[in-house]
Amino acid sequence: MALLYRFAQLPDSSGTRVFSFVVTRSVVRDPERDVTSKELVCGFQRWSVAFSRGNKDRTIAITPLGIKYGNKAPLRSMMIHSTNKPTNKPKNNSAYLVWRGASRNLRVYVDFTFTLLNREHFSMNEGFSGKRVKFTYEAPAQGNRNYIPVSDLYSRNFADTNGEFQLELSMANVRTVYMTDLKMPGGTFSSGQSKPNKLETDYFAFGGFDWNLVIYPHGNKELEGYRGHENGISVYLMRMSGFDHRCRVRYSVALGEGDRRIDSGQIEDLSDAERCGFGWHTRVRWSEVAHKGVVRVSLEMVEARTICEVAVQARGPSVLPATPCYDRDKQAWMIRADLHSDTVRLHLVYKDIHNVPRNHLRYVSWSAYLLRDEEANMTAISLPGAPFSRYYAQESADEGIIMETNLDTNEVKENHCPFLTDKGQLRIRLEWNESHLLFQATYHKYDDVCRIHNQQMRREISLLQAENYSLERQLFSYQKSLAYTQAQQQQQQQQHQNQQHHGGHQAHLERSASTDTEYA
Repeated sequence: MALLYRFAQLPDSSGTRVFSFVVTRSVVRDPERDVTSKELVCGFQRWSVAFSRGNKDRTIAITPLGIKYGNKAPLRSMMIHSTNKPTNKPKNNSAYLVWRGASRNLRVYVDFTFTLLNREHFSMNEGFSGKRVKFTYEAPAQGNRNYIPVSDLYSRNFADTNGEFQLELSMANVRTVYMTDLKMPGGTFSSGQSKPNKLETDYFAFGGFDWNLVIYPHGNKELEGYRGHENGISVYLMRMSGFDHRCRVRYSVALGEGDRRIDSGQIEDLSDAERCGFGWHTRVRWSEVAHKGVVRVSLEMVEARTICEVAVQARGPSVLPATPCYDRDKQAWMIRADLHSDTVRLHLVYKDIHNVPRNHLRYVSWSAYLLRDEEANMTAISLPGAPFSRYYAQESADEGIIMETNLDTNEVKENHCPFLTDKGQLRIRLEWNESHLLFQATYHKYDDVCRIHNQQMRREISLLQAENYSLERQLFSYQKSLAYTQAQQQQQQQQHQNQQHHGGHQAHLERSASTDTEYA
């Protein structure tokens, strides 16, 4: 097995995530068995890590495990199979990153790095990496089939006496792009048939939901209050699953190619129970972007985050009642307002903490917002300190976490507070960012490897800093010596020039005096 052991999120612009795995001895001791980890989520896509021992010709078999919607193609999930072909080459361990949410016409680009952790020194780690590696429906697995010989796992001190070793997977710059061609149906229609007023793409997976694009070539005139151009194209991103939660989604759409291409720019929308948001309404006609009746549709999905909006009682008894809410994994939470300080505080409690599996940690990350009603739009004000994150282990009850706000308590007690509803409630939005289930809830010998590497790196950095300081001192000494030498040379040259100038002036005076004497 490959157990997801630890997780880290780096505070960089690339959205780097580091997943640490403990790979059990089955990879080393069972040559006929391939090992695949459980699914993990990164960049709003589902992934897994696969290991194989021996020289095998690996083939990717696409097995339909998804739900079929109408006459649409079902979403697919990958299972890795291998066929053994005996060779005389030394047996190697292969490592692959497998995209588990592959769909037709969908592509994912990602930077990833595999690193085997050496138990002695970090400089002996073994790794490989790829930049902008493309994953497609036809090629959902990418990796190194000759990563490391099996014998090196022991001889180079990667595996312990039980045959287990640790591997880190780093992922960054994950991009999801959907691209397809849509053609307006041609031909004649009978009297009982009407020309279709919309076109739909296939379904694809992103952010734990299924989506597709619906395009109205001549505008969505069926929508009440439609404000688009009379004959302009309207584009909607439709959510086809997970209707029990609202979703905040960011994406960009482009229609056409070359000179005919039009781009929506980045759109931020709320997908509710009606499955779609406001959409994108253009002033461009279908004929202006189509080439021979066909339009190239390009969609880039940026993010899709599950949100939960609740009304929390802020007026009433001294101990205010708690309001239940649920995350995207259908785990129960409770949130309560606390008015016993200068500013309003929110107390969030994980009610289903007893459902965390034994000897596991659940990492949860979320953001929280206060919703303020205004004349036309609702404003979401982020709480200070967001995003929040915490590790949860199995316990009988959770003490909860306190989230501070900038809302003054006296303002809540007034009658005209813009954050309060008519029932004296505060509207809170919780946005669930990440959730990972990690093996090993307590400190273990596997943690020693990272701590040893940490200390070794600190020692190396200290030595490099000391060496750098010594080199800087030597450089400063050399610069000082050069400056002194140059100053001496300039002084000598100046003295030499002064002597020449003074000697020439004396000779001129002597000649002048001699001439005058002779003339006299």
